[in-house]
Amino acid sequence: MSYEVFICYKRTSGDELATRLKEALGEYDISAFVDTVDIPKQYESTARWWEYRNNAIVNCKIFAMIVTIGFEKSSDIVREIKLARSENKKFMCFRWARLSPEIIINLGDESINLKDMEQISFDSPSQLVRQFFDNYPKQNQALPGEEAVSPKIVSSKDSNPPLVHYEITQSIQNTKLQRMLPDVGFYIRSWHPYPIKAKVKARVILDGKDLGMEKGDFRNGRYVGYYNGKTEWNLNPYVIVFGHFNIPKECVEGVEKDKILTVEVRVTVEDQNRQIFEYLPVAWTYIRRNNLWFFEPVDFDSSIKDRYTS
Repeated sequence: MSYEVFICYKRTSGDELATRLKEALGEYDISAFVDTVDIPKQYESTARWWEYRNNAIVNCKIFAMIVTIGFEKSSDIVREIKLARSENKKFMCFRWARLSPEIIINLGDESINLKDMEQISFDSPSQLVRQFFDNYPKQNQALPGEEAVSPKIVSSKDSNPPLVHYEITQSIQNTKLQRMLPDVGFYIRSWHPYPIKAKVKARVILDGKDLGMEKGDFRNGRYVGYYNGKTEWNLNPYVIVFGHFNIPKECVEGVEKDKILTVEVRVTVEDQNRQIFEYLPVAWTYIRRNNLWFFEPVDFDSSIKDRYTS
């Protein structure tokens, strides 16, 4: 099995950090490997354990080190780093803020000092999660003594249409809290290797009644319409952008439990060559009993198309 991120950590001082980071990444469909979670318990201290772990390193894209007390003294970590280096993996280095940046790791045939690579400090599990999303993915990061491989420049003229993922959610970024109606959460992410711009249109539908597009407001004398297609979202590669908006009060106040509440979203993307890509609308229906949304396909007929071109 392949993973986006391999999490390298010291069990005695970083176990909670590793599992917390894995859970947070999973919320945004980023697969992450943590040995104590992803390897069956019956393989502990056997050759099969190392086979699972090595395969995860070989097939990952990012090798993320959570550097805590005793990190450099672990023989298991040394083996993981050596394999990741041999496979030319991209490294991210997260260091507990109370530790000195100068951390020497003896790899046997050579020693490396982590102060010579870019470090991202954190002082709590929640800050580790925030720092990951703020810095992911760290392109072209190499361990000391290695030469970074120059990234390939991709021209959008020769590439496929931009890849984006957008979703309605009540979850609040990197916390266990949830929004409550009329507040609705939203996030959009670019999976493309170059910056793009996106316009978002969100409509609210209550029991089949179209309540219209989400309206913007004036801020400092300027009209801002984040969810009615009037404002462009600047999306850098692989970065998640979070937002939220309020739906009409009639969706919440005095509403019978069996009335169906749906939010439809349509995204239009513009690439660096100013090519426009219009994605089909998709919808999320609200489950009132547990304050969640579930994805629901939309038949994009002419009547629906008119709703987004008006």
